[in-house]
Amino acid sequence: MKVIKKDGTLEEYNEQKIINAIDKSAQRENFTFSQDEYGMICNRVLNEVDEEDFENDEVPVGFIHNIVEKTLLDLFPKVGYQYQQYRNYKLDFVHMMDTVYEESQKIMYIGDKENSNTDSALVSTKRSLVLNELNKQLYKKFFLTVEERQAVNDGYIYIHDMSARRDTMNCCLFDVAEVMRGGFEMGNVWYNEPKTLDTAFDVIGDITLSAASQQYGKNNPTAVLKNLVNA
Repeated sequence: MKVIKKDGTLEEYNEQKIINAIDKSAQRENFTFSQDEYGMICNRVLNEVDEEDFENDEVPVGFIHNIVEKTLLDLFPKVGYQYQQYRNYKLDFVHMMDTVYEESQKIMYIGDKENSNTDSALVSTKRSLVLNELNKQLYKKFFLTVEERQAVNDGYIYIHDMSARRDTMNCCLFDVAEVMRGGFEMGNVWYNEPKTLDTAFDVIGDITLSAASQQYGKNNPTAVLKNLVNA
């Protein structure tokens, strides 16, 4: 018997995959299956498949999932619920990647006009925009509550720069004079405290470059110079 995977390819039926999947669900409930219970679940899968009489003995993986889910819900409800939740999570993830793919196709062939500071005709910019779309979907999935996601989808709230909020910060302004005072370490390099303005400006350039690469938004050079003068 062969199993038709979600991507349309075929692989040999392997009951160990069923055992691994239900074990993950059981662990969430601190439950352990016996060998007889493993055999009972796998046998029910085989019996249901035999009754359907699939052409060429090729069975859609979704059909197997449905049997396993129903069996667990009937015999081990708590484990069945965890299996159901994990399966829904995987389906949500697939849907999320489909959304990323659709948006990436628009970016590759149409471009993006939302940000006038970037030229979406450039390949490098397109790659960045595709990554931004992925980050946006990850942020919605893992950092927002269900209520917040619904509000975003319905247009009640708008989260600016959502694609960058997952792993960085916006427009961080710090006291550069305090940073330089006494020396500091940046990028595995130790910087001594500048003794002259020329050296200080060189160090400020390095700090600005490093800070800009770790955040999104702008740096305020006026405030930087003000901090330096006040020092």
